[in-house]
Amino acid sequence: GNLTTITSSVSNVHQIHFKVRGNPRPLRRHRTARGFMYNPSSKYQASFREVVQEMIWNETYSETPAQPLVPEKHQLAMRLVFHMKRPKLHFVANKPGPGRLRPTAPGRLAPTRTDVDNLAKFVLDSLNGLLYADDRQVASIHATKIYDNE
Repeated sequence: GNLTTITSSVSNVHQIHFKVRGNPRPLRRHRTARGFMYNPSSKYQASFREVVQEMIWNETYSETPAQPLVPEKHQLAMRLVFHMKRPKLHFVANKPGPGRLRPTAPGRLAPTRTDVDNLAKFVLDSLNGLLYADDRQVASIHATKIYDNE
């Protein structure tokens, strides 16, 4: 599977680093149907939140804290790295695997159809109320999408 790497710095004191396995997903625009607004990404965001919550809180706390990890008055700098799945045509005989990358395959930076800002929005919105009180606390973000060579 692919990885989403998230590093958060709080006032240059704390750093949280974790990797979420799976295919990175962009945040899809909210839709209106029959007069109601809905979020087509909500199911995937809930799943992402659960994974992050288990990874961070199960290793740090005996139970999930009532408050977000980063208090509302603190600002964050985040670094997100999205590992995108390479197309099969990047590999010899179209079969992915170690050492099978074609010499003509593009480098690590991934010019995929998915916009990096929508990938970042998915992560930021998903972590609202869990890692931080609100994604407005994110003062700096560095997001990169790269091809996964594995």
